[in-house]
Amino acid sequence: MLNSATTYKISVKTSDVSGAGTDANVFVVLFGEYGDSGEIRLKDSETNKSPFETGQTDVFSVPNQLDLGRLVKLRVWHNNKGEYGSLCLN
Repeated sequence: MLNSATTYKISVKTSDVSGAGTDANVFVVLFGEYGDSGEIRLKDSETNKSPFETGQTDVFSVPNQLDLGRLVKLRVWHNNKGEYGSLCLN
């Protein structure tokens, strides 16, 4: 329903290849039939204390977002900050 608030759950699987994890800030934009979410920083994993480590799956809750309808695309990127700035996802 357009204009109603919802919570999105985003699961991110970091590859198990050496060096796949990152200390950088990771961001996403969700795209749906009613528009996009704008930039969302994935910060506090519900499943791991330190997110985006090699071989782990992190789950993030993104509350109070406008309902975008059926999701059609996700864009993910990071800002290369930190000692380990690379990122490889599955």
